[in-house]
Amino acid sequence: MLRSRAELLARRLGLDGFDGLSRVVDVLDFEVSRGGVTGFHALLQFIVALDLHLRGFDVGVEERVSGGFIADVYGEGPRGVVVVEVETGFVPRDRLDRLEEYLASRLAFKAAAYSLGVDAFIVAFPRHVSVSIPPCLLKPLEDREPEDVGAIRRLIEAYDARRASRIGWRAHMARIDGLASINVDRVKVAYVPLNGGSPILELLEAPNQPP
Repeated sequence: MLRSRAELLARRLGLDGFDGLSRVVDVLDFEVSRGGVTGFHALLQFIVALDLHLRGFDVGVEERVSGGFIADVYGEGPRGVVVVEVETGFVPRDRLDRLEEYLASRLAFKAAAYSLGVDAFIVAFPRHVSVSIPPCLLKPLEDREPEDVGAIRRLIEAYDARRASRIGWRAHMARIDGLASINVDRVKVAYVPLNGGSPILELLEAPNQPP
């Protein structure tokens, strides 16, 4: 199912096949079949991977990175390494009574888990989803006060108290360099830098013109 949908999206860009991303599609197909990710999440991963690929990045999905975490999309390009985490807005039933807090805590956890050791950490989401970044993460690292770091630590613990001890020490360096809005119909990704972004965001902000 994912493979046929990915083929359809690639054709919308005038591409013949997956343009070198067969491995990406194989991995996502397997993850969907085993229940590791939903079909919708995998489709968004494919669109982001395809966009980065067409911009000259060497791209992988479900890649293990520093700390043992699994990145949704991992790319190595001319200006460094980027990790993109896809947010669909999903909230488990046991967190529905604290929905906003849960989504904020998940972003804080991901920022701490993925931003260290990469040149840009980006949160991607489909256009119909609104992403609210916790204010403590919007401050540049050099402007953060101890209370900002404490707020990030509390969010990390609220998301996953068991794993918080592994990455709580990263709170003072946790950052989100940019957001990415995914247009599924047009197979486009629009990037917006945060806190000045990074050199990679300057590259990604330029329009992507597939062959």
